[in-house]
Amino acid sequence: MGGAQNLEEAGDGAGDADTPLQQIESSSEGFQHILESVGGLGRWQWKLFILTSFCGIFTAFHNLAAVFLAATPDHWCHVAPLDSLGASHDLRNGSVPWEGGWKGQQSKYSSCLYYDRNWTGLVEEGLQEDDLPLLPTDGVPTLACQEWEYDHSTYETTAVEEWNLVCEDKYRMSLIQSTYMAGVLTGALVLSELSDKFGRRTISLISSVGFVISSIAIAFVTHYSLFLTFRFLVAAFGSGFFLPNFVILMETVGPEGRTIMGMLYQCFFSVGFMLLPIIAYFVNEWRALELCISVPSVLLLLNYWFLPESPRWLMTSGRSEEALTILRQVAKTNGCTMPPQAELDKIISNIEKERKGNWREKEPNLHQKLINFFRSTITLLSTKNMRRRCLIIFFAWFVVSMVYYGLTFSGGNINASPYLLVFLSGLVEIPSYFLVCWTLKKFGRRLNLCVLFLVCGTACLLILAVPKDMVWLNTTLATVGKFFNSAAFGVAYIYSAELVPTGVRNIAVGTSSVCARIGSALAPFIVDLLGTLHYAVPSTVFGLLSLAAGLLALLLPETGHSNLPESVEEVEQLPR
Repeated sequence: MGGAQNLEEAGDGAGDADTPLQQIESSSEGFQHILESVGGLGRWQWKLFILTSFCGIFTAFHNLAAVFLAATPDHWCHVAPLDSLGASHDLRNGSVPWEGGWKGQQSKYSSCLYYDRNWTGLVEEGLQEDDLPLLPTDGVPTLACQEWEYDHSTYETTAVEEWNLVCEDKYRMSLIQSTYMAGVLTGALVLSELSDKFGRRTISLISSVGFVISSIAIAFVTHYSLFLTFRFLVAAFGSGFFLPNFVILMETVGPEGRTIMGMLYQCFFSVGFMLLPIIAYFVNEWRALELCISVPSVLLLLNYWFLPESPRWLMTSGRSEEALTILRQVAKTNGCTMPPQAELDKIISNIEKERKGNWREKEPNLHQKLINFFRSTITLLSTKNMRRRCLIIFFAWFVVSMVYYGLTFSGGNINASPYLLVFLSGLVEIPSYFLVCWTLKKFGRRLNLCVLFLVCGTACLLILAVPKDMVWLNTTLATVGKFFNSAAFGVAYIYSAELVPTGVRNIAVGTSSVCARIGSALAPFIVDLLGTLHYAVPSTVFGLLSLAAGLLALLLPETGHSNLPESVEEVEQLPR
């Protein structure tokens, strides 16, 4: 899920529509006054919405691509001396041992072992296909595979087959998604900060170029390490345009449109979620699939001609004339008018005074920024109420992100079609966002977060009670869990900003995002490594963690109808 979701709080603190000009003091209030005149939710904003949010489709493609690019087909040891035998029988019968699983798992041929016999000698002595099942197996030692054969009934090729990321190297397959999530986090931290300094549009365009080049390059790499490196870059550049585009949109939309556009911004991500399995179903060779989901992202480069810079950022950066040019276009498209020139001059003058005043404050260097970061972190955890609030919401972000990606990747464990499961996972996200809009107003934050986590956790735990061969029921339970998990993600995002005071709000939301990325990076290891023990172990882990997060949410205060706290002291004066 994208880092920009349901920012209902984006409207908090916005200037009143009827604020007299003489009462406007800050640059934020001044820009809001202009925006009210030119239109804060008109045709221009809806055009901008399409331009900025369309990128979510390509972000979703690559966020979930590992489900198909790095899928693990059925595999078994390749016993080379048996190649000379015919193929009318299953050569595994007699050369590969059977292995059983826990209750609920059927026995199957081993994926990593074969019988240690003198196969070359046996073939030279006249061993035939029909003789293989008759060979004794009791007491025969086994060896680890050196080569593998793969089942191509579902996937023609995958990255796992190309680099044999199985058995002892299975963790390297899990690293494919984990390193990608590390790239998402890196891009969010580094490129988002650069967008504040160099402009949202500039960083978005640079990131788009990097995204197109890196994603197409993946299809041509021949080394596993390069595959990881380019996917890391794709993830970082994806954050580099997904988040700044969202900021451009939010900075040019009035308070009345921020909630609905913040919700709808995620819908393009869900559309990409649904399109990916459809494309992968028809293109089951991993390099061809990578090209199919990468080449269309060239459309992002059209933003060079169509994507405007945030006029709010331009004004606060001393580029008022450029900002006014964009705002005049906004007014023309929306059928509105600019404020009188005298008002504009006064607002710009106030913004310039505020900007120059900020310039006098020395820009902190990297060392000072690190010190400030740790000081803010200590503030988050230094007092009783703050500590409880932050630790619970950090845990909620960790869990909700882990379950979000874990359920999407868990199709193989429950024998569900990965194409169907990923499609349904994307489909249920859209109604879950609108569910949050309604339930938040009716039931508040705390009860919402608790119930959504509890229902998600219950659905995940029920998979343990359902036999693996009841694929449709398990798929339904996983989809229900994903629906409520997606809704919980939206609530957690809003809640985390409302629980902490203004001075540490950014660091709190940022730390929450870090916790989410840690959870999503761990998800593939839980699905891939624990899933080999029993098909329901990953879903049980997800269920128990979701239940814990839901119950812990009851220890949080309700913030839906209260003012945002301004200081730690204010938080500590509250009951919890």
